[in-house]
Amino acid sequence: MVATFVSKADYIATIPLNEQRTVTADWYTTICLPKVITELRKINPERRIILHQDNASSRTAQKTRQYLT
Repeated sequence: MVATFVSKADYIATIPLNEQRTVTADWYTTICLPKVITELRKINPERRIILHQDNASSRTAQKTRQYLT
């Protein structure tokens, strides 16, 4: 399984989920989001980042909300 991120203008990143594990808030906040945010900052360091996410539990978990805050 992979998580792929795109912006309205370009491809951002594809991040593999090794060993077919379940997507958890821990993986999402320690592996996924840091890479995505780093790539977005390379493109435009001053622009505000807006993420459009689904309601999967890894994205709505308290740990994820705290990380994004």
